[in-house]
Amino acid sequence: MLKGDPSSLLFDQKEVILRSKSDEPYRLTPFIVTFCEGTLTYIDIKTFIEIGLKIVRFTMSRVTTTDKLKMLAMLDDAVKSYCEKYNVTAWPIAISVDIPNACIRTGLLSEEINDAHLILKENMIIELTSNANYKTKCDSKRIYMDDPYTVKKITPGTEISIRFGQIVLICTELIDSETIVCKVIRGGTMGSEAFVCIRGIKLERPPLLETDMELLMFARKFKVDIVTLNSIRYARTVKRTREFLKSEAYNPLIISTICEQEGLDNFDEILKASDAIILAREFLASNIVNKHQMIAIQLKLSAKCHQMGKPFFISGNILEDTMLKGVISNCDLNDITNAVLQGAGFVLKNYKDPTNLVKTINILDSVCRAVEPLSKTNDFWRLSNEFKIPVNAAEASILACALMAQQTQSLVVIIPTVTGRTAVHLSRVAPQAIILTVSTNPVIARQLQLYRGIVAIIYDNKPLSDWYDEMSARVQFAVRFGIKHDLLKYGCTYICLKKSTPTSSFCDNISLWKVVTEETEKHSKTEVIFRSPFEHRRSPIFVTLSNPNTTLVDIQKLMEAGINLIRFKMSHITKEDKIQLLAKVDKAAKMLSQKHGTSDWPVATAVELKTCIMKTGILQNQQEYLHLKEGTTVTLTCDVEDYNACTNQYIFVDNPYLTTDVNVEAEISIDQDEIILQCKMVLNEKSMKCIVTKSGKLGNLCQVCIRGGQHTQPYVTQKDLRIVQFAMEYQVDMIIVNYSRHADSIKKIKEFIGCKIKKPIIIAGICTREGLENIDGLIRESDGIMLSREYLAYELTGALSYKMNQIQKFVGAKCLKVNHSIYLVGYFAKRSQTVSCAIMMYLT
Repeated sequence: MLKGDPSSLLFDQKEVILRSKSDEPYRLTPFIVTFCEGTLTYIDIKTFIEIGLKIVRFTMSRVTTTDKLKMLAMLDDAVKSYCEKYNVTAWPIAISVDIPNACIRTGLLSEEINDAHLILKENMIIELTSNANYKTKCDSKRIYMDDPYTVKKITPGTEISIRFGQIVLICTELIDSETIVCKVIRGGTMGSEAFVCIRGIKLERPPLLETDMELLMFARKFKVDIVTLNSIRYARTVKRTREFLKSEAYNPLIISTICEQEGLDNFDEILKASDAIILAREFLASNIVNKHQMIAIQLKLSAKCHQMGKPFFISGNILEDTMLKGVISNCDLNDITNAVLQGAGFVLKNYKDPTNLVKTINILDSVCRAVEPLSKTNDFWRLSNEFKIPVNAAEASILACALMAQQTQSLVVIIPTVTGRTAVHLSRVAPQAIILTVSTNPVIARQLQLYRGIVAIIYDNKPLSDWYDEMSARVQFAVRFGIKHDLLKYGCTYICLKKSTPTSSFCDNISLWKVVTEETEKHSKTEVIFRSPFEHRRSPIFVTLSNPNTTLVDIQKLMEAGINLIRFKMSHITKEDKIQLLAKVDKAAKMLSQKHGTSDWPVATAVELKTCIMKTGILQNQQEYLHLKEGTTVTLTCDVEDYNACTNQYIFVDNPYLTTDVNVEAEISIDQDEIILQCKMVLNEKSMKCIVTKSGKLGNLCQVCIRGGQHTQPYVTQKDLRIVQFAMEYQVDMIIVNYSRHADSIKKIKEFIGCKIKKPIIIAGICTREGLENIDGLIRESDGIMLSREYLAYELTGALSYKMNQIQKFVGAKCLKVNHSIYLVGYFAKRSQTVSCAIMMYLT
């Protein structure tokens, strides 16, 4: 129990997430691990199988046939050893072969280079050529690129990246149809046959060249389960591959990888022709014109795959630091959490240490088990409407099974299957269920590993003469498997979907069963698998609108999704924009009232007062960002003439009391510790000299915080009072006072409002240590407290900056004691803990 000082303990949210034991008995999200030539050993394969690896992807484009056979033989030997260990005849681990297709690579490093890597430094001038004479002679003067078709399309100013942005070049001159001159704008190291991406250029390379066809023939000869096609631009490439591979005895799954804009443009046709999709973020981010659209692209493609019932995977930057170094960052954790919520699978690559790969898979498994219950939504009726009416009898049986699983809260569905199609369809309409498929065909079992929520079981017992007894035996075999792996527990119900007669052409028999065998008491506990959630959400959700161009449709969707309050950033927009946004909210509320047949749609509005929030100015020459290097000297100024002329040497800060508030040797944080400065001396009444102690990127209008600084600005400015007047004129429901340091600031606003019949609610924002010290007075004078973690964490000094969760509990306890509301805003990446007080979301 916490006693005394609320900041007396430390807490790491990331460690708690990764160490937590989820109640989920099985991970639904599939993983694909990519093995490059020369990185795989027999011991590694056995280790990966032991931790539950289901799909192995081989890149075989740069090895001989003998080496390919060795890789398959190692996997086969490892699988056989585990079959002997667990006394089974087959082990369902799928094999995928990677087809390069239109991917572009560099050549081999010159033999004169002793090191395994070539170093390219910034501002170097090099030639990029498709002349095959230089294929094995890459050096710091000339680099070979194995695409003579696309190099002709490159124009001066085109960005070319090597190793997915590790090295970035800009084309400066065209020499001939084979060679261009480039300048290095981002230096780095590269090895032989590194990947090359060209931003904004349409690839002209023909699909499925001779080397690709050789790999396809290898896959057909050795009956590989899955074929992965990289850089798919047209659906006809997938169809051509399927026609080449398909035969009576062999029909592999085909995964299409989206790597460039042309694949995005033809995505709908590619999706129809493919069995699954991989979004290669490492390629796409370096190929498309606007790399900042990656999140929107991922959401769009994920939704389309979900609508079509096709598996969706993402690759690129999936815990790569963990696989290379054994460490994990909060950004990686957030990325994989969002991907799991979107229903995506993961493609892991670029590992060096098998120990780190095991650690990575364990982290992914923990996150998936913790997050997957949050994504379980009762969207059965929406999914069922995607089937074209009238549905056929097989689809009707699948829908009935999904509905029964939902109504009875059955976690497990058992399906004896031959082709696996029924299980695939059911996984689409019952995403919350664990589907145990029982098959005698190891190929089908291996291919089913690709689909989310399907656990493929190979039935290897001797078949019984009576068909009905055989079906019962297979179902009981699956039940025993579920009990052994804690998927089924004593007293739990499960559903069986199977054929009713030997002559049935589809699974048309649905039955509900309950685990009652006494044997399960050895493995199970009598606990509830599903607990009914609260019927209504208690915590309010605020959404901040800072863009005056937000459409009426977007606002209506937000309101319909369940937000409670819309907050406006008043300091960034004009009065006309404020009025226009309020009108949109009012109109959206009226439209929703008519749509749902209610008299009103209760969504509150709020404005915020800037008070003494500090921000930087606008970068000079309309630059997107500047890079400030550690050790360099920077001058901070509050001279308004420098507002739109920020450079590497001069940065404007909109605080007229800057030189008074900042002490010498004080630490200044820009954009939540993206850049850290230290004040060295005051130059004059408007500027000071600082040194960069942490390098980073400086953008436009970044927030500025002073650790331990004394804010001498007035509690409430005249501009703040004008916003209060606006709030009263247009009957805004709430006023949020940022940087509330003393109760006098709230009193002054109350005096300005006066005796009005309808008074807005006043929320005090705690952003500084002074506000924490005066928390009792602020609670007494205000109607609620907003703990601004986006500012407070960077205003506190010493150990307090690492104890935000204790401060959060401390403020929350004081508010709850007097029945005051508390709201949270901002994300503190170093040390933070989520509490059930409120969630504030940003829409920019």
